[in-house]
Amino acid sequence: MSTNDPQGQGLQPEFPQPQQPQQPQQPQYGRPPQYGQPPQYGQPPQNGQPPQQYGQQPQYGQQPPQYGQPPQFGYPAPPAGYPAGAYPIAAPPKGLLPWALGLLILIPFPFVGGIASGVAMAVSGGASRRAGGVARENARQALNWGLTYLLVSTVLLISHFVLLFVLSSNGPISGFFPFGTVILLYIAVGILHLVVVIVGMVRASAGKVMRVPFAIPYLRP
Repeated sequence: MSTNDPQGQGLQPEFPQPQQPQQPQQPQYGRPPQYGQPPQYGQPPQNGQPPQQYGQQPQYGQQPPQYGQPPQFGYPAPPAGYPAGAYPIAAPPKGLLPWALGLLILIPFPFVGGIASGVAMAVSGGASRRAGGVARENARQALNWGLTYLLVSTVLLISHFVLLFVLSSNGPISGFFPFGTVILLYIAVGILHLVVVIVGMVRASAGKVMRVPFAIPYLRP
């Protein structure tokens, strides 16, 4: 663009005055970033190390990234007592729970503990059969014995009340026998059940199968 000189000195072009370039501002830690500068957080770098980013902490088992090196990722360090590269593996199920539930016979209520023990062993054994190997076989054996004990104890319990009704119909019962025969049989079966359950727990905890040859085979292999 040009203008006319009123004194006839000619045309003189007009140019914009150059502006001095502005010095870029240094980023300040803990403040919002300036235009064109990346956000910086934390403390200024020390000993040549890059500043730590806000909200980031070294993860367990990972070393903090060194300056100029990418962060390393991997599995956490193994616990003490294991060699490098080895990790503890969960032990396979052994079928201990169905046998342990047989201890419900120790409930201090007449006839309640025996019934609860047989029912719990049968239910837990049926649920544990979904596992394989030793656990499946122990669950099957525990289920068969639990149902066998439940059947025998129920028959003895019914026989006890039937015999009590028959003998008391002619008058008061004077002696222990034959009325007490059913009670003795029920106690003997309960002791046998407790022994079988304890042996089954010991064998199952050792990873072996507890077999009860005199149990009714409700479930077969």
